[in-house]
Amino acid sequence: MPSDAPPNAAPDALSHDAPWRAWVPLLASLLALVGLLATDWEAVDRGLVRAALGRDLVRVAEMASLRPRAEVDPARASMPVTVVAQGGPAWVVDEARAAVEADPVFTRGEPHLFRVEVIEHGRTIGVRGQLWRQGWSLRAPEPLWVAAAPWVVLFTAMAGAGWAGLRRRLGGGLLLAGGLAQLLVRGLPWPASFERPTLQQSWREGPLGHAVIELARSLPDVSVALGAGIITLCVLLMLFDHRRSADRGGGLVAAGLVGVLGALGWLEASLRAGLGPWLVQPAGWVSLIGAAGLWGWAWQRRRPRREGVG
Repeated sequence: MPSDAPPNAAPDALSHDAPWRAWVPLLASLLALVGLLATDWEAVDRGLVRAALGRDLVRVAEMASLRPRAEVDPARASMPVTVVAQGGPAWVVDEARAAVEADPVFTRGEPHLFRVEVIEHGRTIGVRGQLWRQGWSLRAPEPLWVAAAPWVVLFTAMAGAGWAGLRRRLGGGLLLAGGLAQLLVRGLPWPASFERPTLQQSWREGPLGHAVIELARSLPDVSVALGAGIITLCVLLMLFDHRRSADRGGGLVAAGLVGVLGALGWLEASLRAGLGPWLVQPAGWVSLIGAAGLWGWAWQRRRPRREGVG
C-alpha cells in the first residue's frame, strides 16, 4: 500500500524521538540516584572541612603578615605549629594536620599552636583557626562554614536537564540549575546562635571565590586590569549585538550568555555543597555520569526537527 508521505521526506517527529530514547532519561536518572545512595557522606564532610581549613590558614597567615615559603629565606621556610581541635568529630584533627602540611606557610611542629574551633549543626560545620604565636592570639572574626549536600549538586543538575529537554532551551535549563542550586545551598539548616553570612560573603569565602581572589592577587596589577577590561568589552559587544540584531543571532548570543551565567552559578554553589570531595569517590562520578546522560538527552532534543519536502 503506497505511503502518503513524499518519497524524499525526512524522518518525522516519531523517528526523531525513537522509542528507545524515551528510556534514556529514566536510565540516566536511576544511575544518578544509585551513585547518590552509595555516597560516603563522612568523606564529603572531611574533604569540605579540610578545604575550609586550608582557606582559613590563608586568612591567619595574612593577619600574621606571613608569606609563602617560596618568598622567604629557605632557612625560615615555614612556621611550625602544633594542631589541636576544640569540638567537632575526632577526625577534624587529622584533616587540620593535612591542611597544615599542604599549606605554603605553615608546617607541623613546635613551638607555636594552631587551635581549630569547630561548630556543628546537622551537616553544617563551621571552622575557625586560632594561631598562638609569641604571646599573640590571632583568629579570624567569623568561622568559615561548609555544608555537605551532594544531593543539591545532583538534583539541580537533573532539574536543569529536564527543563532543557522538555522546553528545548539549554540556556534556560542551565539558568534554572544555577539559580536553584544557589537557593538550596542558601536554605540549608543553620545554627540559630550564629548569623548567616551574606550571599556576597559566601561567594567570596567559598572554594571558587577564594581561588579567583588568590589568582588575582598572584597576577600583576596590569594583568588584572587588562583581563577585566577585555571581559567588560566582550560583554558590551554581546549586548550591543543583541540589541542590533536580535533576529540575526543576537538572541543566540543572549541565550549563550544566560547559559554561561547559570553554569557558573551551579558550579559555585556545587563546590560549596561538596562537589570536589564528592568526585574523589566513585559514587560521585556515577551520579554525575547519570546527570550528564540527562544533559545529552536534552542536547539531542534541542536539535530542530527536519520537515519533509513537498
